[in-house]
Amino acid sequence: MVFCGGKSTRMGTDKGLIPVMEENWASLACKKLSALGIPVKVSINSGQEKDYLKFFNKEQLLPDNLSLSIAGPLLGLLSTHVQYPTENIFVLACDLPLMSTSLLSRLQSAEEKVPDADAIVYVNAGNMEPLCAIYKAKGLIKIMNELKAEKLTRHSMKHILSLLKVHRLEIPEGEEKAFTNFNVHGIT
Repeated sequence: MVFCGGKSTRMGTDKGLIPVMEENWASLACKKLSALGIPVKVSINSGQEKDYLKFFNKEQLLPDNLSLSIAGPLLGLLSTHVQYPTENIFVLACDLPLMSTSLLSRLQSAEEKVPDADAIVYVNAGNMEPLCAIYKAKGLIKIMNELKAEKLTRHSMKHILSLLKVHRLEIPEGEEKAFTNFNVHGIT
């Protein structure tokens, strides 16, 4: 799942559609995930569909489920879970254009080695990276149950991870730059 549904208020323009060579950030992220041999969808908010149809087929797009009473990346994650309730969801934010396929492959390999984890995330300088992660269906069921029971008081991705059994992967030395999140103009 490539996350493109943010409002991009700091950037001032839709990050997923920022051009890079003959592509854009969203299609670049899709190519990286597709290289892992997994099906890829693009998570968008309802206002983005018209613009994204210029670059993606309608089947590739997964608009936010507005019946869920949440916002932010969690809305994209749970909208995807509602659509695919038995699937683990591999998340990559479109605004991580320096992400390498080798780091994504390492994350994918870890998924099979830790069957008891609800999520697998990279740790960068002691902080979890929730938008380059794998969320297992069993963990997402826990979060949905919290939401339905109106017990989900905070909707940040880091709070969500605090509710799950998380397997943490250290970023290999020298690879930290891949997790640079771009939020200002002039970087492509």
